[in-house]
Amino acid sequence: MPLDDLTLELTPTPPLAPTLVLEVMTRILRLPTRAPRQARAIVRMQLDRLSPLPAADTLFDLVAMRQEAGETVYALGIVRRAALAGETFSAQRTVTVTRSVEDQTVTFRFRNAGAVDDREARWLKNAPRIALICLGLAAVALAGNLRTEQWRERRMPEIAAEKRLMAQQARLVEQQASARAEWTALERTDAATRYLCVASRIGTALPEGFAVTSVAADQHTVTLNHGPGYDVSALVRAGATPPTGADPAQAGSIVFPREVCA
Repeated sequence: MPLDDLTLELTPTPPLAPTLVLEVMTRILRLPTRAPRQARAIVRMQLDRLSPLPAADTLFDLVAMRQEAGETVYALGIVRRAALAGETFSAQRTVTVTRSVEDQTVTFRFRNAGAVDDREARWLKNAPRIALICLGLAAVALAGNLRTEQWRERRMPEIAAEKRLMAQQARLVEQQASARAEWTALERTDAATRYLCVASRIGTALPEGFAVTSVAADQHTVTLNHGPGYDVSALVRAGATPPTGADPAQAGSIVFPREVCA
């Protein structure tokens, strides 16, 4: 690695402020890489050779200047680590220093690991304001919660009344359905309705007609009394109960049970 250009330039730092003076040692390096990370790794490995001070006591920065014959010309800046530990740089995490190297202005940036982070101070400075904002938000949330509870308490009687009305309407619908079912069942058990049903069945089974002497109907059965000479087998097929004992061709009665017109 060509490191033959070892011109050492000790240039006092021009004051950036009345109390800001930083001594920077600068030199020129020619390295066969353009990658800043790789170049810094090379310098870090040879810092004891490149610096008159121990590597543990120094900070460095490397700035690319130009390309020459496949090599990159870098400006190396070295400062004492202890020089950044004073009050002058205590609030600066990065110390920027501008120097003239080979008639070219180069800006070095040294990371000050011992600087105090001013974010905590800014947070502490704004802490009262943040606390007031948090208290205000908490008060707004509490007021909203109280208003919600008050609205709920005012609405509780109305909500209870609405629920009672809905329950009454549900009971009314249920009662109407029950009454309708009972009315339908009553219609089906009515004697006249059952007689009409039986008459319709007789008309279908005996289109030529059937003469009866008397009719008796209740909610369970319909009883027909007829004269002699009728064959009642057609009525049995229509749902009548078959006569027992007497001669079917003689006068008698025939019964239609409840199940016929259920």
